[in-house]
Amino acid sequence: MPNNQYSNDPLNAQTTDVIPPMQDLPLKQVAQTPLVAQDLSRADLEDPGETRQEEAHQIKFVIGKINDFLQWFVLVLVIALAVRFLFKLIGADPTNIFAGFLYALTDVILIPFSTLVTNPYFNAAHTQSFEWTTLFGIGLYALIFWLLKSFVRLLVTEPKEPVQ
Repeated sequence: MPNNQYSNDPLNAQTTDVIPPMQDLPLKQVAQTPLVAQDLSRADLEDPGETRQEEAHQIKFVIGKINDFLQWFVLVLVIALAVRFLFKLIGADPTNIFAGFLYALTDVILIPFSTLVTNPYFNAAHTQSFEWTTLFGIGLYALIFWLLKSFVRLLVTEPKEPVQ
């Protein structure tokens, strides 16, 4: 070997007495057992079509649960916005803890509609108002979630036959 920079390396040494050779390990004996139908797992007994159907069923179940969650979420959102609209209409006191919490919670949701139109007030104290922005929010959020729910349902249903 020309110019071996690792001359003290035992693997590159010219003599074989530095590292003694290893003895061969005995092979492990594997017990041969006959294959019995009772030893087969469920996956071995099923054909690939059944496992695909089970996987498809599980995916449909998950998508159905997502659909249920979207439906529940939009219901809670619309109810909260409807209660806010009613509270503003009757002039609920914003210093009340429940009304203040509801106003603060729904103000965040209604930010995109806050300057869309001006809301008319019914009294000089500006406590009673007809909130168009809340009605727009209810309608638009219901429409968005209906579209999402329809899209999720589209993922689950089978395609329709083409019309000829």
